[in-house]
Amino acid sequence: MFGGGYEGVRKDSLEEIERKTISLQYTLLIIGVLSTLIALANFSVCIWIRFDLDFWEWIVEIGWYSYWNATYVVMVAMLLTALNSGLMSYSAMTESRGLLLTSMILRVLIWIVTLAGAVVICLYGVEESSMLVDELDEVFLGLISRWDDDPRASRVMRMIQEYVGCCGAKNNRDDYYNMRKVVPPECRHPVTGNNYGWGCGQTVAYWLEPWTSCLAGISLFFTATDFLVMYFNMKLRRYLAELDA
Repeated sequence: MFGGGYEGVRKDSLEEIERKTISLQYTLLIIGVLSTLIALANFSVCIWIRFDLDFWEWIVEIGWYSYWNATYVVMVAMLLTALNSGLMSYSAMTESRGLLLTSMILRVLIWIVTLAGAVVICLYGVEESSMLVDELDEVFLGLISRWDDDPRASRVMRMIQEYVGCCGAKNNRDDYYNMRKVVPPECRHPVTGNNYGWGCGQTVAYWLEPWTSCLAGISLFFTATDFLVMYFNMKLRRYLAELDA
């Protein structure tokens, strides 16, 4: 009699575990699909930044590749995130504890890469980064110094000043005066005629921020939610082990 009662309790317990297992399987499937789509969307933004024709020309002409290099880290992180999310969904639906463990280990490694990508893209893509602004100021000062001797340098400097609305480097039009250059008309607002009040280093850094906020925001979203996903993974593995016992 007691043995039959135990078996009944055991059966109810297994049924409850099975319901929780199915619920977690579909939860991880949905999370995996959404994570894959979001990661691929962020990856696509990186591709757009890399191959945007206007930005491409600026980068090549001024010889400044730091922002591109920062996006490469984010691209790798997003591609790995998409692939691992697919692996997690597959392992959850096939009830493979080994693949779930593999996905968890990979998630820890990808978390490090994703966080590194968010940090690097912020260092080279926000106005508040003195590292970025100082680097851009050096680049633009070099272009101004070659203004009279290098038509390509003056051409790209004119393009950037007109497009983003800036003048010179850190010291604005004084950079032209200090190097005994004529202040170009692109340093003035086309409607008011007033000289732009910001140097190009600061302005280009500000201009990059919308791209940076998208890349860094999604990367940080993954680093924050990965802890919850890891928790779900561990619970599912435990339930599967109990069902196999």
